[in-house]
Amino acid sequence: MLTHDVHLERNHHVYVVRGANYWQAMNLGMATGPSSNRSRVLHDLQHLSSLGINTLRVLAASEASQFGPAPDRIRPELTQAPGVYNNDVLEGLDWVLAQLPRFNMTACVSLGNFWTWSGGAPQYVSWATRSRIPYPVQWNHKRQVFEGGDYDEFLVYTARFYNNTSAQKWYREHIRHILTRTNSVTGMPYRRDPTIMAWELMNEPQYIKGYESELAQWIDDSANLVHALAPMHLVTTGAESKNGAHAFKLMHASRFVTLASCHFWPLNWGYYNATDPSMQSIDASISKMHAFVRNNAKWAHSLNKPTVLFEFGLMRDNWGEWAGPLDAYNPHAPVTHRDQFYRAVYKEVANNLDSGFAGAAFWAYAGEARPPVHPMEITWTGDPPHEPPGWNSIYDADVSTLSIIQSFNSTLI
Repeated sequence: MLTHDVHLERNHHVYVVRGANYWQAMNLGMATGPSSNRSRVLHDLQHLSSLGINTLRVLAASEASQFGPAPDRIRPELTQAPGVYNNDVLEGLDWVLAQLPRFNMTACVSLGNFWTWSGGAPQYVSWATRSRIPYPVQWNHKRQVFEGGDYDEFLVYTARFYNNTSAQKWYREHIRHILTRTNSVTGMPYRRDPTIMAWELMNEPQYIKGYESELAQWIDDSANLVHALAPMHLVTTGAESKNGAHAFKLMHASRFVTLASCHFWPLNWGYYNATDPSMQSIDASISKMHAFVRNNAKWAHSLNKPTVLFEFGLMRDNWGEWAGPLDAYNPHAPVTHRDQFYRAVYKEVANNLDSGFAGAAFWAYAGEARPPVHPMEITWTGDPPHEPPGWNSIYDADVSTLSIIQSFNSTLI
């Protein structure tokens, strides 16, 4: 995969990311165990391919707590302790990557996470400092409510990842372990596998005041390492790019970062009122999205790099007969505002393909999975374990939303 000005190119043709987030792929791809479900993966890939999806964003990192099982984690975790890997999980990633060429798909592979649902940067800090993570507010699956601690305290704790010597050493060892791996199914070294479009340094590394120089140095050092190990692949940051032009340019200035990244979350960022059925709430979100996409296109263009909207999503309707606290997570709840939002996002991205954008990937595909009947059961919908199952998931039965996705993809083939 190459970049040419502000476009992506593959096999001498412009490549537009028509993507889906499928973070759970590595665990679903395991041969055995409660997380494994290879038949589901094949069904999901077939369905996504029929919609015109050509790129999956998947995770190649999850870290276990030294204090015992954590309720908000992917399980089993890939890394049990620094340098100690669960080979069954790694082989799950091998298997998934081996399937993608059958469906004409590539992968954007994330090498870490800022959030606790996979262990992530806070787990590296926890290992290094032998301290417990001060968890922010998240979903309690047993009680079926959001609960937890102080978000700012969590950010300050996790920001230590950027300059902690041990955390950085272990993270770079993980990069080397993954990128120098040879796929056990195909025999193809990861670093030379054309199925891998890009390596992502981390899902949503946060721009935190007081840590700007440490963040920039971490990005440059890490991207340099990835580029040195896999020069034929793109390198992206995983950034949300929500903090304005200065933060965007700081996080994408490294010459080793070849693809910019942005995410847009109207509910999480306070633009959307999930209980308001009027047009006012969704229109406000769409207006903010228009400005966000155009700004990110402009900032990426100024660096002569393409950018991809690697995440966007919205919950189901939460009003009228679906106004209960758990109703918006019900697969049968309508998706009136979600469909309006998806339609607007895809139109805006398409309008900016010549201005810096190289595609979009919705969050997230649940496929045939549904929220569990018993709250503590594993089903791996499109929502990570720190969130309620069904919050932002797109199911294989969400006909109207899937039609919007397919329509966008069909115009770009």
